Amino acid sequence: MSVEWIIADVDGCITPEESVAWDLGLFSRFAQTVRSGSLPPMTLCTGRPQPYVEVLMKLFDIGGPAICENGAVFYSLDDNHAWYGPGVTEAKIIALRELRMFVETDVLPGEPDAFMQFGKEAQFSVFSKKPDIFPRIKDRIDAFVQAHESVEVVVTESHYYLNVSLEGVDKGNALRALLNELGVEPHNVAGIGDTAGDLPLRDNVGFFAAPANAQPAIKSVADYVSPYPTLEGMLDILKHKQIAG
Repeated sequence: MSVEWIIADVDGCITPEESVAWDLGLFSRFAQTVRSGSLPPMTLCTGRPQPYVEVLMKLFDIGGPAICENGAVFYSLDDNHAWYGPGVTEAKIIALRELRMFVETDVLPGEPDAFMQFGKEAQFSVFSKKPDIFPRIKDRIDAFVQAHESVEVVVTESHYYLNVSLEGVDKGNALRALLNELGVEPHNVAGIGDTAGDLPLRDNVGFFAAPANAQPAIKSVADYVSPYPTLEGMLDILKHKQIAG
C-alpha cells in the first residue's frame, strides 16, 4: 500500500496516559521526525479538546485538519478554524449539557477521586486515577439517559477517562469525512491507536498499528504492534516499512 496520510491518537501513543511530565528527549525526537518531511503528512485524532490539540499541532507543524473530542470537533491550524464534526446537532448539544450538569452536580460530589475535564464543547470526560470507580459512575449516567429520551450518548472508557460522546459521533465518522475532504482513500491511510475508542480508526484505514501499552482489543486487530510503549512505540511504528516506505 502507498501511505498518503498518517492519523494518530494522542494519549497513550504520543503522550503518556498518566499526568506526568513528558520525556523531552523523546518528544523532541518525535517532533523532529514529524517535521522532517521524510514521512507522509500526519494529523491527530484524539478525545482531547481543541486548545490542547492546537498546541500539539504547532509543536509538530501540522496544518491540516485534526479531529478533536473523539470526532465531535475538527480544527485546522492553517486558518485557526474549529467546527463541529458530522452528526453533531444543536438538539444533541443541549441534551448533552443537561447530562453534564447532572454529572457535575449530582454524581461527582460523591466521587472525590473523579474530576470533570474542562475545555470540551461537544463531549465530556471524567478523569480519575482510580478507573475502577468508572462502572459506578457509568451506571448513574445510564440511569439518567434512560429517564431522558432526548439524551443520546455513548459512554466509553480509556485508561484514566470515562468519555461521554454523542451517539453517532465518533472517530470513524469524523475520519471518513476528513478523508473525503482531503481526497484520500482509506486504504492509503495509516492509523495508530491504543484504546477501544480507536477501533473506528481500524475500520477506516489500510494499515493500523499500536504501541506495546495498547489494550488487548486493539492489539488483536492491529497489523503491527510495537514492542515499545507510548512515544517510543510511535517512533518505532513510524519506521515500519508500511509507513516509511
